[in-house]
Amino acid sequence: MKRAFVFRTLLTVFAALLVFGAACALLMQQQYLESKREEIKGIFRTLAVSGTTRDYGTLSKELTEDAADGLHITFLSPGGKILGGGSADPDAEDPLSRPEVGEAQKDGYGEGTRYSQSLKASQFYAAQKMPDGTIVWLAVSLKSLRDHLWRLLPALLAVLLASMAVVPPLVMRMSKGILQPLREIALSLQAVNAGGYGKDLSSPRFEEFAPIVSEINALSQKIAHTLSDLTVERGRINYLLNNMHEGMVVLDGSGRILILNRSAAAFFGAQGSLTGQDLLCLTRIPKITQAAQLALKEEKPSAFDFPSPAAANRILRVSVTPVAKEASGDQSGGVVLLITDVTAVRRSEQIRSEFFANASHELKTPLTSIKGFAELMETGIVDDPEQTKRYLALIRKETERMIGLISDILKLSELESRASETDRQSVSLLMTARKVAESLSLQAQEKQVEIHVEGDDGLLDANPDRMTQLVLNLLDNAVKYNVQGGKVNVFVRSENERVLLTVADTGVGIPPEAQERVFERFYRVDKSRSRRLGGTGLGLSIVKHIVGLYKGEIRLKSELGRGTEIRVSLPARAG
Repeated sequence: MKRAFVFRTLLTVFAALLVFGAACALLMQQQYLESKREEIKGIFRTLAVSGTTRDYGTLSKELTEDAADGLHITFLSPGGKILGGGSADPDAEDPLSRPEVGEAQKDGYGEGTRYSQSLKASQFYAAQKMPDGTIVWLAVSLKSLRDHLWRLLPALLAVLLASMAVVPPLVMRMSKGILQPLREIALSLQAVNAGGYGKDLSSPRFEEFAPIVSEINALSQKIAHTLSDLTVERGRINYLLNNMHEGMVVLDGSGRILILNRSAAAFFGAQGSLTGQDLLCLTRIPKITQAAQLALKEEKPSAFDFPSPAAANRILRVSVTPVAKEASGDQSGGVVLLITDVTAVRRSEQIRSEFFANASHELKTPLTSIKGFAELMETGIVDDPEQTKRYLALIRKETERMIGLISDILKLSELESRASETDRQSVSLLMTARKVAESLSLQAQEKQVEIHVEGDDGLLDANPDRMTQLVLNLLDNAVKYNVQGGKVNVFVRSENERVLLTVADTGVGIPPEAQERVFERFYRVDKSRSRRLGGTGLGLSIVKHIVGLYKGEIRLKSELGRGTEIRVSLPARAG
């Protein structure tokens, strides 16, 4: 830019010099013409005073010698006849045809300037009518503008050379002052473009730049603040999107990915950046791709479940929502896919459905038995007192079983509705286990099962009834599902501000595939055996809910034919 500036400045100087030289040449020519006009008028005045009675040839010679070079004098009679001196204009066949001669005859004086073809030069012509009627016709050669320019050329060249020596440094200094604000502006904008803050520009040397610099300072700061706000906002949005449990995929009008958050990538097992890629690069599940295309073309929303491609036994739900073309800011529209993990919800719905089905079945079975025995007794078919007594005993047993089932359902419902336990007091888990073992002694004797309870006090803040329910359900299962002549070992100990309760039996054990489900409501490993022993299928579910109510942990370890061990960890009493 500096070189161009210097070159253009030199061109401007050279053009100015040429214009100045031409103007000077024109002025010089005008002055020269004026001096010749005054010289000729002086000749006319001399002739008018002295008269023209002398020999015209001699007079013409004398006047020509006294005047400057290039002067031609012609004496004409009133009729246009040349009296002496030769023709002032060799191109004129008739002197009276020349304008200046005609004006002299008419007005007494005439003049004009024209180019002479024979002399190849511009001539100044003047004619004066003398008192005796004689016309004096003079011609003087004019030097051309080109002659004057050639005379000025050395001076012009000298000035141009001096300009070439002086102008570049001067222009460089001037351009430095002019370019410095521009350079600072560029650096400030570069800083803004890099995401920083453009520093304020210094005051320019030329006051004409001051409004520009001031506006750019304000604009750069505004841009910097706007970029900073946008960066913070984008970071906040990215943080929210990437910390959502739900997966989000946003597609543009051509089905390419605009936004893909971390959860969505994990749901589909995708790795790396897929921004700008087609939806097929994320998933090839036909149901999803077809729903996205339908939303793009017909703007129809949809929602459905599908198994997770990245994790087994995981159910995902996708909601496909079209984005209106007006809302997307252009005419292409888009699609938003929201993916939610509904495994727990669907599992809960399944458990709830199974619960109602199992509860209905468990209640229907004893009611059917009671109804059947009652009908037999009502018809009078059974008249044997012993048979009637046996039927009544069966009715009582089924009624007790139904009452126990309803009682367990109510307990479980109460536990599920509680968020925390309020009625707490100091409870010794060891003493609770001993009391429960004593209450089950008759049942244990029938199966010849030995119950051993030992350990330390295991003090904790809890509801005594809740702890009794917890221990009772564990020991009851340990006795019911034990082998004849088996053992149940109960051990209580305090460790690291926790109370550990371990119940181990030598019973039939639980198969590995059922160990994760034994804490579900109404789940039984062996349904026929459980009903025969009077189990409701809710005992371990109640235990799990009580442990969860007290922020505890429960672990199960079992092996078929060798028994089961359940360990419960609860927070110990503070202090």
